[in-house]
Amino acid sequence: MKINYLLVLLLIAVIASCKKVYNPPVIQAANNYLVVDGFINADAASVTSFTLSRSRNLNDTVINIPELFAQVEIQDLNRNAYPLFDNNGNGIYNSNPLTLSLTNQYRIQITTFDGHQYISDFVGVKKSPPIDSLTWKQNRDVTIYINSHDPANDTRYYKWDFVETWEHLAPVETSWIQTNGVISLADTSNQTDSCWSTATSTSIITGTTSALSQDVVSLAPLTVIPKDDGKIKTRYSMLARQIPLTVGAYNYWVIIEKNSQQLGTLFDLQPSQLIGNIHPLTADEPVIGYISAATTQQKRMFIDNKQLTDWNTAIAHDQCDIITLATDPNNMLHYTYPDPDYAPWYFVGVSPAFLLVSKKICIDCRVYGGVTKRPLFW
Repeated sequence: MKINYLLVLLLIAVIASCKKVYNPPVIQAANNYLVVDGFINADAASVTSFTLSRSRNLNDTVINIPELFAQVEIQDLNRNAYPLFDNNGNGIYNSNPLTLSLTNQYRIQITTFDGHQYISDFVGVKKSPPIDSLTWKQNRDVTIYINSHDPANDTRYYKWDFVETWEHLAPVETSWIQTNGVISLADTSNQTDSCWSTATSTSIITGTTSALSQDVVSLAPLTVIPKDDGKIKTRYSMLARQIPLTVGAYNYWVIIEKNSQQLGTLFDLQPSQLIGNIHPLTADEPVIGYISAATTQQKRMFIDNKQLTDWNTAIAHDQCDIITLATDPNNMLHYTYPDPDYAPWYFVGVSPAFLLVSKKICIDCRVYGGVTKRPLFW
């Protein structure tokens, strides 16, 4: 019995030693294809933005390969051209504010720095119906939904994105700030108690009512905020945007969504080939992207922490490590504490006065990100 066991171990060792890494040629090839992300915005006085980049192989270590120094322009059927510019040198090309005709058709033409040219099919402008409402429900997490409808039953295919903003407060409030060794009273221009952070959606969110008799979007989920997430520690806001799609654009984005967000198990849909509407003119290579033209609709909503049930994001004050310092008798506003991780909290006493300092993680909301300027819509 012992001999058989040793033979099995020996066989496993031999098999393991025969393993060889297989790298398919398609992974090893330098397949850096042009990726075009964006749509032609037909809202009045709106800016159209396209992000140009290069696809990455599985073994690439860089996160993003922007396509720089390209010439990009919107063209219409009347041969009018509207250029886009990469003013920040990051591969994001923006137009000037444009008011495009809703009855015309448009396409994108791209000439890369190496002289390769790409052009999209002409597309008409899809008009977005209004967003009826943004709603949310808390089970344990908080899920935010969008509701919309088209009385003409003409939209049917939708894509959504959003910008979220949330307020977060320092655990300990202070009326003092320190600048270049001098303590002074804080005001609305330099306070560190309240901060606002902003983030854009990263997931692809699509929906269709093609199987329904009425073009009604009801409780389409936009995002889920996990239980006790700091985004709703104080107050949270979402600005959702609705973009109508053609059936071709919808099918393209559904494939992107499935290939990038729904793979990982044997029961998920398998990767599918992308079929866009952008074509190379000077090289036989694929182009990743689908050009649409549309008007959009936006809607904003707020959630206050006090509206939630059992949402615990508090930081205990006993974690703030408060230190008491003697002040300079000639100038109590002179700040000399050497540890940069601390900042003034408040003064106690009169003569002599003592200064209490605490860790910045407790009295400076900027440690957790964001800016101290209150958004205009807040």
